[in-house]
Amino acid sequence: MKNKLFIIGGGMGGISAGLYLSKSDYEIHIFETNSNLGGRANLLDLDGFIFDTGPSLLNYPWVFDNLYKFIGTSLNEELELQKIDPAIKYYWPDGETFQLSSDLTKLSQECIRLDSRDGIGLLNFLSDGRKKYSISFDNLVTQNTQSPLKWFFSAGLKNIFKLGLFRSMESQLKLHFKNKKIIEAFGSYAMYLGGAPHDLPGIFSILPFGELEYGLWLPKGGMYKLVESLEKSLIKQGVIIHKNTKVKNIIKEKNHVKGITLINGKKLYCDQIISNVDLPTTMNKLLEDKKFKSPKMTPGVITYYLGINKKLDNLEHHSVFFPQNTKFAYEEIMKNNNIPEDIPFYISVASNNDPSLAPKNKSGVFVLIPVPLKNKDYAWDKMSEHLLSKVLLRLRKHKIIINKEDIISKETISPKKWKDLFGLHMGSAFGASHNLFQVGPFRNSNKSKKYKNLFFVGASTTPGTGLPMCVLSGKMVAERVLQNNE
Repeated sequence: MKNKLFIIGGGMGGISAGLYLSKSDYEIHIFETNSNLGGRANLLDLDGFIFDTGPSLLNYPWVFDNLYKFIGTSLNEELELQKIDPAIKYYWPDGETFQLSSDLTKLSQECIRLDSRDGIGLLNFLSDGRKKYSISFDNLVTQNTQSPLKWFFSAGLKNIFKLGLFRSMESQLKLHFKNKKIIEAFGSYAMYLGGAPHDLPGIFSILPFGELEYGLWLPKGGMYKLVESLEKSLIKQGVIIHKNTKVKNIIKEKNHVKGITLINGKKLYCDQIISNVDLPTTMNKLLEDKKFKSPKMTPGVITYYLGINKKLDNLEHHSVFFPQNTKFAYEEIMKNNNIPEDIPFYISVASNNDPSLAPKNKSGVFVLIPVPLKNKDYAWDKMSEHLLSKVLLRLRKHKIIINKEDIISKETISPKKWKDLFGLHMGSAFGASHNLFQVGPFRNSNKSKKYKNLFFVGASTTPGTGLPMCVLSGKMVAERVLQNNE
């Protein structure tokens, strides 16, 4: 009789762990609260407007290809991918813009347009990013170690100081670029890591590099097609999936976990458990560990899914709108727990690249606004209308006109709703943040210190946030489980 392994939560980390363990001797069960797998990477069908609730583009395709290859197929065999280029356009209140492209000639022309010195700066940035990216993913990112010494030495002594770990992301970018707006654009990735570019380590300059180097891709039919494809792979590999099945708690006995209690009171027993529920939620709710100290979390988000009764051809797949004072806005959101008057936000119009995602001559518009982690009683319903009005007013300044009467379908997900839907601690959108003391061996481990057969996977454990990192998290936790069984 096979040993049983339970995975609590069917987000990308849980899916990945299930697939990477599917060739082992375990009988694997995934328990998912909702009717769909995917966690934050979910699906919303709003009167014929199809939205991805979370990520709207696929980056680092090699990570997903490696997962598929592990089970005997490939990313290109399983999904029809469209390269989105140009993919991101940045807007400032003064009317200036900056267009990202994987086409080096076009991107170089854009940099030179903003500052003649930044054409050379771009080449230096890409060369430096390539080295950092290679060292990071070859030696650091997937290291299953809690030893800082071992983690640092795995990069090689001569490489440690090349990684930018001991300078800020902003100062790292300033080594290459002179133009403030280019630095702001590339630094904006920091927000999704739970910090500002002047606070996070310089190693994270590899994020914009990685997207430029490997491109941004849209599966035909939207990002959720990836989740559907991986679900089929799970079933094919013999993993048993239980949807609409909420876990109330984890059964524990001394230094082992024994199984789970479902919300209906039923108890199920197993040999190993991986929790894909946000790690602080796992500790506080599923394990009822009141002593657990939560790591610093990334901000919340309020997201809008708008069915628009016209085409919006003047918006790219991704558009990022900066406030007048970006540094002040970051500080307000992440340190002062305030929503700034002048808000940063981004918009995705995936239906411009895949017309099947919206009815003919209409547009599906996804708006994301980062917000601080407010308490559960905060009046998000009232605030959501106020913030959406600000977005529409800002768009109008850039001659992007969406009148309220143009909105024929609408869904809003507040931080509280994100928390309730997917078990996100305090409604944090991207899990634990990535300051220097919450990366690598300093991040919450994927193996419990107290319970010998309990493991964690997903954005709040190692290696970090984002779909590719959650896939790698699944691979890493699979290695931990198999080592534990030796």
